[in-house]
Amino acid sequence: MSTSPLPGKRRLQDLAALLARWLLGGLFIYLGLSNVFHPAEFLTFVRQQLMVSNPALSSLIAAGAPWLEVLYGLVLLSGMAPDATALVARWWLGGVFIYMGLSKALPHPEYFLKLVRQYDLVNTPLLLNSIAAALPWFEVFCGVLLLVGVAVRGSALMLLAMLVPFTLVVFKRGLAIAAVTGQPFCGVKFDCGCGAGEVFVCHKLAENTVLLLLAAWLLMGRGRLLSLCFSLFREQARPLAQPEPLMPPAA
Repeated sequence: MSTSPLPGKRRLQDLAALLARWLLGGLFIYLGLSNVFHPAEFLTFVRQQLMVSNPALSSLIAAGAPWLEVLYGLVLLSGMAPDATALVARWWLGGVFIYMGLSKALPHPEYFLKLVRQYDLVNTPLLLNSIAAALPWFEVFCGVLLLVGVAVRGSALMLLAMLVPFTLVVFKRGLAIAAVTGQPFCGVKFDCGCGAGEVFVCHKLAENTVLLLLAAWLLMGRGRLLSLCFSLFREQARPLAQPEPLMPPAA
């Protein structure tokens, strides 16, 4: 008996995947062009947050990285090389979380503790200290698993579980600051604790949407190329459809 989805359900899945790919490609193009149009801010990010002190190297990264984001967005929009683009997504997501985790854990973990406290989500000192101490290294752990391709779906699920509530609290804090200061929402800028310093809230929400879509993409089973052990459990092969029996000829 065939287990393939019904044609109507299959068309809805294909349409949802197409819209998600277009959204992801458009967001990559937006993020890349925003860095192109604000080169001084992005150069400062490269030198201060990425700690690239060499002037020539930092200028090269600041000039080239945004266009790579735009190029990747265009490839996503075109639908070319789906396996290669999923591999890049896995590596990119893993690298981002390794960077964010290390920037929180080193060299001043107490600063991340202060940023966690400002959200007023946890009041117990022991729980607050445990979150501030463990969360950065858990992000690094999940990022390493994605880079090498081990337990990709589980790692993506854990990142989604962290990204969804964090994005909501960033959105809520941005609204609170905008209400107090009278600024436009997209004009609000603060250090959200992601490890990138002060960022505009709309830009941060766009970045988090990209991370959410990439994690969801991997959770659906993409990114198997060059993975050491994509799943820790044996995946059952989809049974083949059995051919319909031929009717015997009429007597």
